[in-house]
Amino acid sequence: MPGSWEFARPEVLVAILTRGVVPTKWAVSYRKLEIPGGREPIFLTGMPFDHARNEACKSAVKGGFQWLFFLDDDVMPPPDTIARLIAHGKDVVSGLYFRRAEPIQPVMLRDGKPKPTFILDYQPGQLVEADLVGAGCLLIHRRVLEALQKNWFEWKLGRDDEIPEEERSSEDFAFCRKAKRLGFRVYVDTSIQCYHAGYGRSDAKGQFIPLEV
Repeated sequence: MPGSWEFARPEVLVAILTRGVVPTKWAVSYRKLEIPGGREPIFLTGMPFDHARNEACKSAVKGGFQWLFFLDDDVMPPPDTIARLIAHGKDVVSGLYFRRAEPIQPVMLRDGKPKPTFILDYQPGQLVEADLVGAGCLLIHRRVLEALQKNWFEWKLGRDDEIPEEERSSEDFAFCRKAKRLGFRVYVDTSIQCYHAGYGRSDAKGQFIPLEV
């Protein structure tokens, strides 16, 4: 049971990472998104992904928000996604979406050597524990942000001479690893099926569909 202090906090900060131009279908999807508390989201553009996500984390902590919800400008979730994710009461929980490049697999993985592996052995509709998830539709409780303190997200790709191969990762996977090292658990609600758009999109079943003009 959350402490009473939590109910005095603003509930959720929605942070949208965008390159400034979005598909029409994403814009329509965003207009339908239900934001508990009705607070305006923040839009982050013109920055590397890890910098943008860290700015959102700073805003959530400074603003006293209980939850931070990341939505990327190529992920289209169901309208009630945020409330459904909050209802789980988990520290880190994502909606389900698939890669839009080969191999087209769900963006939830088990960590391991020589490299992480996609989680495929799940029944749709389950809440699945994972090690690594994307941040395109991701809810984080403030206790995770407070525990990590700063530099929550860190891009660890493209610097082959600086980072050992087993430690290289995108900023969202790096965040998951940091959170798990502190004892937090990561989940995916596979009933929240999102579309992933861009040069094409992958639907909830993982089928790749070229983007309509």
